[in-house]
Amino acid sequence: LIPAVKSFRKKYFAGVPAKLWNDWQWQTSHRIRSLAQLETMIALSEDERAAFTQAHTVLPLGITPYYMSLISVDDPNQPLRRSVIPTIHETVSSLGEAHDPLGEEAMSPVPGLVHRYPDRVLLLLSDFCSTYCRYCTRSRLVGKSRRTDFRPEYWEKALDYIESRPEVRDVLLSGGD
Repeated sequence: LIPAVKSFRKKYFAGVPAKLWNDWQWQTSHRIRSLAQLETMIALSEDERAAFTQAHTVLPLGITPYYMSLISVDDPNQPLRRSVIPTIHETVSSLGEAHDPLGEEAMSPVPGLVHRYPDRVLLLLSDFCSTYCRYCTRSRLVGKSRRTDFRPEYWEKALDYIESRPEVRDVLLSGGD
């Protein structure tokens, strides 16, 4: 193991056997999800803390223990840390910025399916990711338990739509990591 990972694991997950630590299901079920958890593991910058205390909306937080073990404890500019720890700056919208920057909602004939190009579609299978990236192009969709576009009955509608369009030759599957 990488020394930082070993040290992190010993400090925060000492009783967890290697078999569990290396299990993706254990990792996702033990994700860091709150400000309280983060504060015990890293020194948050003012901008990071403000994302939790001053923001009206914040993108969901979810970081697996393994990924967290790779994050710098005290450097808020570390690229891995910037990828997953929110800052107050992500709540600022610029003039012309769109809720749906790729315009996918207008190109979605059935929930969870995007038909932008004549011969291909994008089928979104899940809104769950083990770690939520701050740069996600579909951040408006992920980790929001009230979303309903990812239910099996919608997959059936999407499959029916695809079957009824012989020009569709590619189906890209996406959603989650």
